Amino acid sequence: MDRFERIFRLHRALTGARVPLSRKALEAELESNRSTVKRTIEDMRNFLNAPITYNRAQGGYFYDTGGPNHVRFDLPGLWFDSDELVALLTSHTLLSRIQPGLLDAYIQPFLSRIESQLPKLIRGTVPNWQQITQRVRILQQAARPAPVESFQQIVGALIRRQRLKILYHGRERDKNTERVVSPQRLIYYRDNWYLDAWCHLREGLRSFALDRIHPVKYESQTALDIPPEQLDAHYTAAYGIFAGPATATAHLRFTAHAAKWIA
Repeated sequence: MDRFERIFRLHRALTGARVPLSRKALEAELESNRSTVKRTIEDMRNFLNAPITYNRAQGGYFYDTGGPNHVRFDLPGLWFDSDELVALLTSHTLLSRIQPGLLDAYIQPFLSRIESQLPKLIRGTVPNWQQITQRVRILQQAARPAPVESFQQIVGALIRRQRLKILYHGRERDKNTERVVSPQRLIYYRDNWYLDAWCHLREGLRSFALDRIHPVKYESQTALDIPPEQLDAHYTAAYGIFAGPATATAHLRFTAHAAKWIA
């Protein structure tokens, strides 16, 4: 049983008890020895401000909430164990290295609170916790940063199913064109962001590199929804040396030695 489960069990026991619980009862509930129970109680008092009080007359522990009209103590609404906290911070590190700044405005205040509490929460369970975010790397090649403001606007329109008016600088013709698009999917491919969308100017599905979209404006019309099957058929081979739906089938032969590496 890890540290977080002991805290949860202790809280559950104290919340459900009508009388103070003895140390022996808590040892049985937590499946732990006396020193572990004592340390768990101290952790809850110090880090969670739990009002755990010892009643000498009854020889047990209880939540002292100050009377029947007081709000009862409860654990924080967002509750992670140590592994989940580490995974969350590592995921944030990976996202921030994909392109720094894209999500910071939304999740940094929340993550700052977690980071400030992490040394206390995982003390003794994860050594060198400061190095958590240094142990996983994403090696990027030829990444082209997308404007943060445009990224956020596109995500907003994508979720709200809203059309966008964009100014797009195409590489092939090296000129800007104004388009109204219905966003379908946001794609991260080979270190760069792309918007898969229905282009109302070209009347077809297109992919737009986010680093070449500027500015972005919301339109009042609802976005056109393309069925997922149609999107898959069009885009499955679009990111690579081919684009659009397949027009032919190729048969490849591999040696027995090479075949085991082919997925």
